Amino acid sequence: MKISNFFAFLFFLPALLCAQTNKNVEDHQFTVNVLLPGVVYEHGISQNSTLTAEATIGFAYRDSDFFGSGFGVYPIGKLQYRHYYNFQRRLDLDKKISENTGNYIAPTIGLQGGNAVLGDLDYSSDFFAVAGAVYGLQRVGNKGFSFRFEVGPAYFFDEFDDDFGLFVAIKLGWVVRKNR
Repeated sequence: MKISNFFAFLFFLPALLCAQTNKNVEDHQFTVNVLLPGVVYEHGISQNSTLTAEATIGFAYRDSDFFGSGFGVYPIGKLQYRHYYNFQRRLDLDKKISENTGNYIAPTIGLQGGNAVLGDLDYSSDFFAVAGAVYGLQRVGNKGFSFRFEVGPAYFFDEFDDDFGLFVAIKLGWVVRKNR
């Protein structure tokens, strides 16, 4: 394959992915989280895949004789490419797949600020970041109540340190719908 053909293929790949007409995923889905306040936007890009952007607020509290005490509220951002892999099985069992109710795998990147936007608990690093792959499940009830669980291996790093670990997230919220 010529280099120019390869770059042309990469240039038109997003258009080919978005050209799917028989999608199982929602074209646009907006969720409000309540466990850690925030918002999630999912954009359907192919039959069973979405691009997801999440903005959340994190909270930390520390009470220590050595380090002192304080609290902090931090902004957190996360991006994912979710591939929902069990829609056909759910349909065969007469289960719901609307509102992206299903199981997925997703490469994930996230970034958290190290300086509190509220409070006095600032970390020595200006940021914390994570890159990994998660297995997730998302369920949305009839009234829009949303539950999401994600777990997987990840690489955590900041300005001074890095380490491998386990990424775990639990989210509760509501899917914003046009018609209830």
